[in-house]
Amino acid sequence: MTEFQGAPAYLQLADDLRERIRSGKLAAGTALPSTQELMDSSGVSSTVVKNAVSLLRTEGYVIGHQGKGVFAQFPPRLAGHSRGAADWAVPVLQAGQAIEQALRDLVHTGGEGADAEAALQRWQAAFEALPDSVKSRLAE
Repeated sequence: MTEFQGAPAYLQLADDLRERIRSGKLAAGTALPSTQELMDSSGVSSTVVKNAVSLLRTEGYVIGHQGKGVFAQFPPRLAGHSRGAADWAVPVLQAGQAIEQALRDLVHTGGEGADAEAALQRWQAAFEALPDSVKSRLAE
C-alpha cells in the first residue's frame, strides 16, 4: 500500500489495518507492527501512522499498553467514554428497531403479521452477520 489516492492516507492505512484485524491476519492480542515498520511498509510519515492508530483506538480495534505496544482487539471493545460503535452494531440496532415497530403496528392494528415476519427476517440476517465471537458471548 504505497500509493494513496482519494481518501486521506491515514484513513486508508486505518482501513487496511482494520481489515487485517477483522480477517484475523492480525489476531486479537497480537501487537501491531511498530510505527517504523508501518512507515516503511506503507511509505507514509509517522504522523499518518499515529493518526491511523488513533482512529483504530477510538473505534476499539486496538488498545495501547504503555511501554509494550499497541495490540489488536476483535471484536472491537469500546472504552466507556467512547462514542464510537462497532461496525456490526448499527445493523443489529436498526433490525431491533424494525422488529419493535412492526410488533407495535401489529398490536395496534390487529392486522396481518407480514410486517412482523419481514422484521424478524431482518433481525435474523443481522444476527447471522455478527462476528462469531459476539454470538458466542450472547449465548453465555
